Amino acid sequence: MISMVRIDDRLVHGQVAVKWSKQLSVSRIVVVSDSIAQNEIQVSALKMAAPTGVKVVVLGIEKAASIINDPRSEGMKILVVTNDPANVEKLLPLLNQKALFLNMANYGRIGGALSDKEKITETVYLSPEDKAVVERIFDMGYDFKYQSLPDDTPQSLKQLIGG
Repeated sequence: MISMVRIDDRLVHGQVAVKWSKQLSVSRIVVVSDSIAQNEIQVSALKMAAPTGVKVVVLGIEKAASIINDPRSEGMKILVVTNDPANVEKLLPLLNQKALFLNMANYGRIGGALSDKEKITETVYLSPEDKAVVERIFDMGYDFKYQSLPDDTPQSLKQLIGG
C-alpha cells in the first residue's frame, strides 16, 4: 500500500531516505521514472542511498504500477518518489489505490532557468508545462501537500498556486 507519493528532484536523499521513510515506517521506496530505470548508474546510486531496512527499487511507470497493484504489495508500506509531475500524472490512473497522500517539495530548481519558472514556494518552482500537468492532476481530484519534512506544517499546493 502506498504511504506517500513524493515529487522531489533529488529522489532518494536525506529528507526522503531518513526523515520520510522513518516517519511513514516504509519498507520500500519505489522510484518511478522510465528514463531513470534505464540508467544503470543512477539505479545503482539510488539503491545505495537506501536507509537500513528499506529496499529501493527503480522502475518504469507501467512496471511500478504493476508491482504496486500486486496483492503481495498490500501489506507493505511503500513510498513512491519521482522527479517529474508528468510521471505522477501517468501513474495515478494505473493505480488501484485512489486515496493517496501526494507531496511535492524540492522541485524545479534543477534543470532549466529559474527565470522561466514560477516560484510557488522557497523550494518549488513550476514551468508552464509543469503547472499544466499539476492542474490536470488537480482535475483528477487530487491535491499535493507542500511539506518538505514531516515536522513541517503541510500546505495545499492548489491553494499556494491560487487554484
